[in-house]
Amino acid sequence: MVFFYFAALWIALSYSLDILIIYSTDKNLQINSLQSILSSKISSENRLSVTWIDEKFLDQWIQKIDEKWLVIDLSSNLNTHFLLSQKAEDLDFVHFIIDDYNESYHKWTYSLFFEKVNYSKAVVNVLRNFYWTSGVFFLSEENWFLKSMIDDQLKNSFSYLIVQSSSNAEEIINREVFNLGTNLYYIFTEANTAWKIVENLKNAKLLGQGTSVLMSYESNYNLTLEGSLIIAPKHQIFSKSKEDYVASQILFVIQEISTDFNNQYELRQVAKTLCTNHFCENSFSVLNVKNGDRVVIGEAFDSNFDNVTFIGNSQLIPISEKKVLEIGLNSGIHNPNGVQSYPFNTIEFAGSNLAISLINEGELGILKNFAIQGNSFDCGSTILNATFQLNCFKQNISKIGLIYLPNSITAVLQGIFTTFNILNVKVPQIAARIGFDEFSSISKYPLFVRVSYNAVYLASMAVKILYTLGWRSCALIYQEGAFFVEFANAFMAEAEKYKINILNDPALRSFPQAIYYDGLKANYSHVFKEAINCNAKLIVYIVSINAASDSIKVFHSLGMRNGDLLFCFANPGTISSVFTSSAKYLAESKEIATPSIAFEPPAYTGEVGEMVANLLQSRYNIKKSDNLIQPCAYYDALVLGALAIDFMINRGQDYTNATRLMKAIRKQTFWGCAGKVQTEDGTNNRIVDLIVLQNAILNKNTGNVTISDSAYIKPLGTTLLQILKPIVYPGNTTTVSLFRVINGECPFPDNKVRTFTKGRYLVFGISIAIGISTAATTLYIWHKWWNIKVDQLTEKQEMSIEDIMIGATVIIELFQVLAMGPDLAPISSLIGDLGNMVSLDLNDFISTKNGVFWFFLDAIYALVCVWAVLSVSVLLRIDERFPAVGLFRLLNKSAYLLMPIIGNLMFIPIVSLLLDVFICDESIGEDFTDSFMIKDCYQFCWKGEHIIYAAISAVCLVVYEPLAVFCRPLWQELDHFVHVKYTPLHLMVKTVFQVSLIILNKTVKRAQDITHGALFTLIVIIFGIFGFKNQSYNYPRFTWWHFLTMVAVSWSSFITTINIGLGKTTSPLWVILLAIGWVIIAMVGLYVQKKKYPSMLYRKNIKDTSTLFKFAFTFSQTRTKIIPLKEFEK
Repeated sequence: MVFFYFAALWIALSYSLDILIIYSTDKNLQINSLQSILSSKISSENRLSVTWIDEKFLDQWIQKIDEKWLVIDLSSNLNTHFLLSQKAEDLDFVHFIIDDYNESYHKWTYSLFFEKVNYSKAVVNVLRNFYWTSGVFFLSEENWFLKSMIDDQLKNSFSYLIVQSSSNAEEIINREVFNLGTNLYYIFTEANTAWKIVENLKNAKLLGQGTSVLMSYESNYNLTLEGSLIIAPKHQIFSKSKEDYVASQILFVIQEISTDFNNQYELRQVAKTLCTNHFCENSFSVLNVKNGDRVVIGEAFDSNFDNVTFIGNSQLIPISEKKVLEIGLNSGIHNPNGVQSYPFNTIEFAGSNLAISLINEGELGILKNFAIQGNSFDCGSTILNATFQLNCFKQNISKIGLIYLPNSITAVLQGIFTTFNILNVKVPQIAARIGFDEFSSISKYPLFVRVSYNAVYLASMAVKILYTLGWRSCALIYQEGAFFVEFANAFMAEAEKYKINILNDPALRSFPQAIYYDGLKANYSHVFKEAINCNAKLIVYIVSINAASDSIKVFHSLGMRNGDLLFCFANPGTISSVFTSSAKYLAESKEIATPSIAFEPPAYTGEVGEMVANLLQSRYNIKKSDNLIQPCAYYDALVLGALAIDFMINRGQDYTNATRLMKAIRKQTFWGCAGKVQTEDGTNNRIVDLIVLQNAILNKNTGNVTISDSAYIKPLGTTLLQILKPIVYPGNTTTVSLFRVINGECPFPDNKVRTFTKGRYLVFGISIAIGISTAATTLYIWHKWWNIKVDQLTEKQEMSIEDIMIGATVIIELFQVLAMGPDLAPISSLIGDLGNMVSLDLNDFISTKNGVFWFFLDAIYALVCVWAVLSVSVLLRIDERFPAVGLFRLLNKSAYLLMPIIGNLMFIPIVSLLLDVFICDESIGEDFTDSFMIKDCYQFCWKGEHIIYAAISAVCLVVYEPLAVFCRPLWQELDHFVHVKYTPLHLMVKTVFQVSLIILNKTVKRAQDITHGALFTLIVIIFGIFGFKNQSYNYPRFTWWHFLTMVAVSWSSFITTINIGLGKTTSPLWVILLAIGWVIIAMVGLYVQKKKYPSMLYRKNIKDTSTLFKFAFTFSQTRTKIIPLKEFEK
């Protein structure tokens, strides 16, 4: 339309065109709006003249009509049309109307709009292209002309409903449309009525995936139904109202007929050519509503349409053969807090999707005249994330369907119940794999039923079977989810009755949900160690499918290997999940969890089970040998719902009534994939008639794990336990062994380890000696050479790479100091890991076993040697003494580059790792040689190799520390590109400070966490105040931020120490307090900086980025100034 405007404007400036527009106020056209639109797009300047005349005053203008070349008749009066048509013939002007062209009109009269026959043909062609041969037409009386053409051309059965206004739309849909069994709707009414029709279709749940809506141009002026199709005149496709369309068409005509004329005769000839058969609109476009916009996908008379998206964001062309019944499927578990996603969604819903396919294919003989559609959408979230879940279901409420199949996570279902209550959603839910006993209550959950077994019953049966098999002791580990806790409590109560001894400490039997290997290893390894130390052979394992592999990996990291443990998986589906090819830690599971046993509901039993198993393999590549029970359970759940709907339809009942549908569901009994499916009277539970005891065995030749049925448990049968084949236990034996052979991570059982007091005293003594020697050496070096002052920055300097490095050092040292303080892991593992990483405190972020610690230690030894060589080369100025030797020049240049890194940034990591060699405060005996290194329990202390390592570490400390103390201030004096400098006194005090923190970390922290936290906080505060009072840097802004980093460390230490005193809780409150403190410190820092500490550094615009690498690759002598050592003695 913008093009039309500029074209019309150009024509108007070139030729004189007088236009008369005649309108009627009683026409269904807003003249004021039309005038406004046209006036904004047609310039009245120069030779373009537009005159507006009300039809009532036409008589006064009829004498002057011969002065006009173009007359646009918007009136509703046929007499006016005839009059003006006659005048056009007599006076040689062109006459346009917006109604149908009548044969009685004269030849210079044209309709601005389209011919109805052509529009009908366009509609028919679109229906043919999509192969739509049925459906419901909603027609206004003005559009009734479509019926005869459609019936004549397509010769199929369509339903036609006359919708006179929006007032009767709801009644028509509820009374007639709902039971027509169609999913194709064609709306050809005015806009308000069309909107009402769409809203009522939505309310009746008749719009969703598998449906389509085709609309006329006038129905869609203000309606953007996502996925709908529109047939519109070519020049109307983006109009927002009838007035907008009329204006667009007027502009189009003006532009076309005014292209090339010099007189009225030429004007008439152009109009005749433009308007075929007296109709000026003959082309029709097909539009698709995508993301709220109307997108042209083709022309109505074309044979193909590209990239069509239908209702429900579907790319499949809807079919009209059967009425679609929607069933909601929870396609996943959403985790706003970053927890791992549920891994078996695709596998689970293969079962429900197979059931849908078989029903739609007519294989099951139910719902023959209907089609089932599964709506899969991800609104799964725990009840703790109810806000997300509520918003998600609000957005997808139309997809919930007649019946909803929830995810198999107890917390997810609890959240769904809460959300449905808030949204007042009344839909029956059929759970495939929910065992939480609370859901058994009809009074609490009247719209719920399950095809799975409940937890309490399974726990009771598990104890009975273990007792029958000969087990009299075990360890119990479970997660803190509703189902798991319920199962564990029932198991413990039943075990007490049967005198089965649960060996591990009751306080150390559980770990939280939504936590995986890293978190388990860091914060809950004591739970797994307790299960190991109690020497139980049998581990009754009640964990989620998600966490099973991760928790087994923890056992593996603690030294458990094949034959040590017998896992009894009590959560249905767990045994198959840990051995599936996609399992996260499959190798570890194979090594320590085979053989293992599990209690599982039946799956793939009988003729139906065999059929389902074969189809799952052929269609979804899910093999029966994989022992995945999830598809089987979800197949039964969906078939149960479909049978209930079919039951009600055959009896003429309203299957959309949730309460009645739920009653029908409870009445159904059928043989499914998992045997007989029948709901117990008075509960929501399935009647338990069979439990399968499975045995997982590793074939060492092929490396494959075979899971087979070893026994049937029949609670309702005459014999409780039917052994199918011998059950294999660890060691490939069929004999029960109540206790295991010790084979842990260390070459001795954990219960033999104790604190070695003598070793702890020795560590304290060595640490104190190192501390005293460091203080004495530092004091001497400062007094002898570095008792000097550094000039303050008083003028602005260009910022150098060296200055940036010093700034970065402040941040890095912040995390290094944090790592030396109280353990931050319970509060913020991220901050703790950053600190451990930059300080090389290895245990907290990598395993130091299998030689890893020694690799790092050897690297530190090599680094100290390099440091010694570089330091000596600088101090003795070997490059000046032997200028011809290129190696000495290279050493000197390398020293300038590495001095601030090895001597400053690496100080804490190097000293800390060297001191680790002396930490031998745990032992399995009374002698020093019975103690072992904390970093590697296979290395016993004070004998053999350890004495050698201890000697080398001591030498390295003696060499490294004094050189580092002396060279720290030396580097900034040698490099004149350094503008921001430490004060030498600050560097000396920082050395003592860092060594003190390392000593506290290696000694007091291991004995008394709270004492360590208090001392650490005090030392940091003193150091921070000292640095601030004595100007740590020659640049006040850096001094200020160094002080704030110490304040931040103090605050973190204070919060962490309190947390330790309260038992190392993991509440988010601590993270919030830590964050609030840091934010306040940062805000105060920025405010004070702005007020008191102006910037003394500036940057120039760098056009060539290669200058950024100057520090790393430029070693010219101009970077440094030569200062003889004797000058430092002054």
